[in-house]
Amino acid sequence: MIFNSGFEVFREVVNQGSFIGAANALGISAPAVSKQIKSLENRLGLLLLYRTTRNVTLTDIGKQLFDTLDNNHEELSDLLRLLSNQQEQPSGKLRINAPMAFGEKFLVDPISEYAKNYPDVLIDVEFDDKRVHLVDDGFDVIIRIGKLEDSGSVAKKLGNIQHGFFVSPSFIKMYNEINSPEDLRSVPAVIYRNTSSVLNYIDGGGKEQSISLLPNLYANSIAMLVGGVLNGLGFAGLPIFAAEEHTKSGKLIQILKEYTPNPKSDVFVIYPDKRFLPLKVRKFIDLLSEHFST
Repeated sequence: MIFNSGFEVFREVVNQGSFIGAANALGISAPAVSKQIKSLENRLGLLLLYRTTRNVTLTDIGKQLFDTLDNNHEELSDLLRLLSNQQEQPSGKLRINAPMAFGEKFLVDPISEYAKNYPDVLIDVEFDDKRVHLVDDGFDVIIRIGKLEDSGSVAKKLGNIQHGFFVSPSFIKMYNEINSPEDLRSVPAVIYRNTSSVLNYIDGGGKEQSISLLPNLYANSIAMLVGGVLNGLGFAGLPIFAAEEHTKSGKLIQILKEYTPNPKSDVFVIYPDKRFLPLKVRKFIDLLSEHFST
């Protein structure tokens, strides 16, 4: 059987959930299925499927197309024209995920600016410190800080976050002999859950060092980490932006300023695929890049 349009192959990939399943159902090879889907996407100028090492997932555009395949030719043509127009004027839904404290501090203004610039885009923002999967959880873009896992997605660096060691005044009274990171081995630590209890840092001479910590509190929220330090539960390596309000008021004290914890806290915007990147996503990435470069 020859599938000139590629639509039937596309339908079968969605129904079977994989290229291999579609190939078995259609009696052709998996590479032939992949070639047909790529040819269809190239012809339409639209990305229909996200491919990851784990599965194949419909894009928003792919879902709209799949839901219309059983309609008449005129309705399908109307949809394709609409989807093509979305590549000329941003529209549709844009789902964004970012860490809570970072998002509230740095993303409110650029997201608001984007919303004003592109009123036809419905923005769905989730500020949350839990780890999400870009494709499986249905996000268009996510913001990540720190080391990236090899997910097959595209990442663009926006900037970096400076960190420091912070304690409360009551903590200083109790543990007053903190002259170097080595002294932190024996005092309680407040630790971000997604990291380990080993502290990596750069000393005054630029040399990388590491020490084991004594955890007193784990949390996946910057607000909880800051709260733990404010209440004297331990010291923490915190983003300077998250602690600056309290350092100005004297409720937190930055110590060991000549040492740098978490030296590679780069900020990335991550999105699924460069091919046929929806205009709504491209415009958002461009706005973020401009915002963080100033």
